[in-house]
Amino acid sequence: MKLLVDFGNGNTQDPAIASAILETGIAASIERAMMEEDGGWVLLSVEDGEEERFSAALAKRGVASRIQTNSVVYNADECVDCGLCTSLCMKHVFSFDKDWNLVVDADRCVLCGRCAEFCPQRALTVQK
Repeated sequence: MKLLVDFGNGNTQDPAIASAILETGIAASIERAMMEEDGGWVLLSVEDGEEERFSAALAKRGVASRIQTNSVVYNADECVDCGLCTSLCMKHVFSFDKDWNLVVDADRCVLCGRCAEFCPQRALTVQK
């Protein structure tokens, strides 16, 4: 399961993620991070079923987080199954089924936004 951790309050120097890992014993992998001196966000992958406990450990340190679901929103009515997204996505979020219809595995998304940026039909949006 993925957690989107928000460092919008400027506490980017605090080792909140490392502290939450040590406190809970829950392994967390960084999928993607965007940090600047005044804030940012980190997309973490944590064990399924442990996201609430990990999120609570972050909250104790003043860091907000939420479970990341529906990272990629796919509008099938707009899509023409051109396949551009399949070639752009390095995380293999997109594929085709046996009938050449686009299949989206949003759990693999790391919020880079390239698919939405380059989709010629604007059939994809990325939600943070």
